[in-house]
Amino acid sequence: MSVLLETSLGDMVFDLHVDMCPVACKNFVKLCQRKYYNNCIFHSVEKDFIAQSGDPTNTGQGGECIYSLLDKTKKRGEKKFFKDEIFDHMKHKNLGTLAMVNKGPDTNGSQFYITLRSDLDFLDGKYTIFGELAEGEEVLERMNSAYCDKNNRPYRNIRIKHTHVLEDPYEDELQLEEVPDSPPPKRDDRPEADDEIVDEDEMTVGETERANAAAEAKSRAVVLEMIGDIPDAEMKPPENVVFVCKLNPITQDEDLDIIFGRFGPCTSEIIRDRKTGDSLNYAFIEFETQEAAEMAYEKMNNVIIDDRRIKVDFSQSFAKQWKTLKLQQREKVLDKRQERGQDLINQGGVKTEGAQVVGGNDYQREIVDKWNTNPIQSKVPYNAAIEAKLGGYRDRREGAPRSAGGGRYDVKREVKEDGTLAGGGGDIKPDIKREDLVRERDRDRPRDRDGDRDRSRDRGKSRDSGKERDRSRDRDRDRDRDRDRD
Repeated sequence: MSVLLETSLGDMVFDLHVDMCPVACKNFVKLCQRKYYNNCIFHSVEKDFIAQSGDPTNTGQGGECIYSLLDKTKKRGEKKFFKDEIFDHMKHKNLGTLAMVNKGPDTNGSQFYITLRSDLDFLDGKYTIFGELAEGEEVLERMNSAYCDKNNRPYRNIRIKHTHVLEDPYEDELQLEEVPDSPPPKRDDRPEADDEIVDEDEMTVGETERANAAAEAKSRAVVLEMIGDIPDAEMKPPENVVFVCKLNPITQDEDLDIIFGRFGPCTSEIIRDRKTGDSLNYAFIEFETQEAAEMAYEKMNNVIIDDRRIKVDFSQSFAKQWKTLKLQQREKVLDKRQERGQDLINQGGVKTEGAQVVGGNDYQREIVDKWNTNPIQSKVPYNAAIEAKLGGYRDRREGAPRSAGGGRYDVKREVKEDGTLAGGGGDIKPDIKREDLVRERDRDRPRDRDGDRDRSRDRGKSRDSGKERDRSRDRDRDRDRDRDRD
């Protein structure tokens, strides 16, 4: 017969030695049927040794056998035990040996232990071995690697969630009363150690961990938004778009439309190099529905297309969201400009023939007011043409305060009685300070030195070429002199 234990680390199946240890097996099976072991923890886990459980009090000091629970003649608080069933040929030689815990000879109750390694021969002949592990070695490996305190109690509780009797040869024996409900889990003195206890906010520790993980992911998304990697921390990638990579360079968009069109209407876009137009061997395929994208992911992953085994996954790209966001931001900027322009018009700002506001800061409005309050200047309406002749508005920089008589870009030009600018048309230069002239002169000096260096180098070349011509004439003269001697 077999019993299945559901634990917080996984499921384990044990085969019981019914023929050799009938009393111990009957005790274990009936306690499982009464849900006696539900929500019990492994209160002691010793690495490469044993893991103990079966105590409803989770202290290692409690627990009763089924015979004691069903005995109505016992006194209150009295516990009864059953005798040992020890045989010489039954040894602790395998991983996952199931045996009873006792406090001495013939003191077996409800607690049991599971061996976490093989060849524990020093336990032979002391404890009743009534079963062995059939499935779930990986669960014992995880249990053996659990971190424990100095009392061998795991920091994270390992709990028996439920027990199932797969085969019961004792159906007609020890008829139990109505099977009680599963006992509620007891709160651990270390709430962070248990992943099944419900907290006051109706969240288990496991749910709290998932909530913390979600909060951490959100904070990371906020950081990515701050550095400009994603447009919005709350934004999610589209669920109807799949990403396809490892494509053959000869594969075209139309080919993908035909291949993936079996799952529903779709639009394919192979990403190409901007300069050469060559395929970068990956593409995005957008479906009309999320169901079609999920079906394409399930059916098309690792499929061969044009002699290439492709990989399909859900898209994590925010490219379209970025485009939409930029358009929205541009619209907001234009709306703000129109609002500011309307405010300037309402405050007496300048408006050109194209109904576009010229200017906009306090200094510009001040100049307009001065122009309009001058009896001579006000004869001519201030417009964009006059502004262009004045050189346009500029904010004051490195200039004296307005109360001191103007700044660097103040215009020093008078206006005639007819409203025209003195000196006729043309550009009007602002009042440039001496420091600016010195700065421009210093900036031009290196350029002048470079020009002088180039000119001196050219003169040196001409002198060198002249010397070469002189030497050639000397050689010709010597040759003529030698010929005359001959």
